[in-house]
Amino acid sequence: GGNNFQTQYNNLVWQDEFDVDGAPDAANWTYDLGAGGWGNSEEQTYTNSTDNAVVDGGFLKITAIENGGAYTSARLKSEDLYEFTYGRVEVRAKLPASQGTWPAIWMLGEDYQTNTWPGCGEIDIMEQKGQDKSTVLGTVHHPAVSPGSGDGATTSLPTSTTEFHNYTVEWTPTQIIFLVDDFVYHTVDNNATL
Repeated sequence: GGNNFQTQYNNLVWQDEFDVDGAPDAANWTYDLGAGGWGNSEEQTYTNSTDNAVVDGGFLKITAIENGGAYTSARLKSEDLYEFTYGRVEVRAKLPASQGTWPAIWMLGEDYQTNTWPGCGEIDIMEQKGQDKSTVLGTVHHPAVSPGSGDGATTSLPTSTTEFHNYTVEWTPTQIIFLVDDFVYHTVDNNATL
């Protein structure tokens, strides 16, 4: 890792500052809806209700709700709204403190519906396991590793649930670089993902 990272991408091409209260901007976001585990034994049903995802006071708030043993939450995506190859993605977020929550910010190849995962590729910008709220992960899933694993690393972040942090991926033609607050904690050589 290191603190001397210099981005090669300075041209802003897409952003959402979440500065209009209400439902997330439909020009930027759509939703996965329904239940069924999503390949991860997830117990929640995803909705497009503002009970589960709402912009309020400059923040996108995603809330998991328990009601009589059933859970709802939201799964937002930019599918068919914005796609790119190579660049810098940065997300400022504060993560949920509740055990069992498993927040993730990730990218899939745009061809994922026809190029079965992990063939389509997946870059996990940030993921946090349900039982460890002081660590975050960055991972690349691809066909050269077994589907349940990936080229990944963790970094300690004890304030992930109490403070906002910047989670960043810099995706270049040669590398995928993972950073928290501009500190590099993992790099994957693109040759390893072929």
